[in-house]
Amino acid sequence: MATEIINNGSSLKIVTDNAPRFILKNQIKEVEVVRDTIIKIDIGQGALYNVFVDQAEVTTPVSATVEELRDKIMEMLQSAEHSGLATEIKQTEGNAEIVNLKNSMNEMKDKVNALNDKLFYEPKLVDESNANLVFKGFAVPGAKTDEPVWAVLKVTNTKGVLSYQWADGNKNFDNVWDNRKVLVYS
Repeated sequence: MATEIINNGSSLKIVTDNAPRFILKNQIKEVEVVRDTIIKIDIGQGALYNVFVDQAEVTTPVSATVEELRDKIMEMLQSAEHSGLATEIKQTEGNAEIVNLKNSMNEMKDKVNALNDKLFYEPKLVDESNANLVFKGFAVPGAKTDEPVWAVLKVTNTKGVLSYQWADGNKNFDNVWDNRKVLVYS
């Protein structure tokens, strides 16, 4: 009857004759040698619930003595980085990820709010210096005309037919109002 003891993250997987049994590491109270080749894994629920393993039948991990097997099992229990158990380091890393997510969400919120300010129904500036060509500029209140924070709409009147075209072919707020006459529209 071959037995394997496998470090399975937050549990030990003990496989005997292809039948697996999982013991949560946080349940294990003690691992001790009780007889010549027998190891007891005490899960703290009384004698009937303890797990007994014969070192002579364990193929994984390989060990020369019962004490060596006991030590290898203890190493599996101590490997917190692979155990899935909460540690101070994991909690600190998790907290840092939460802070990063919070900062990203705040940045997105600020951008959405900035867009909401820009998306009024009326443009901030209108250039009607040519009767057949009108430029409308959309931006947040107080935006400077020489900054690339404008969405610029060109309205062309050709024999009573109005054509609406956006600078760069989009409504992105990345153009300079002062350059409205030389921007590419589509």
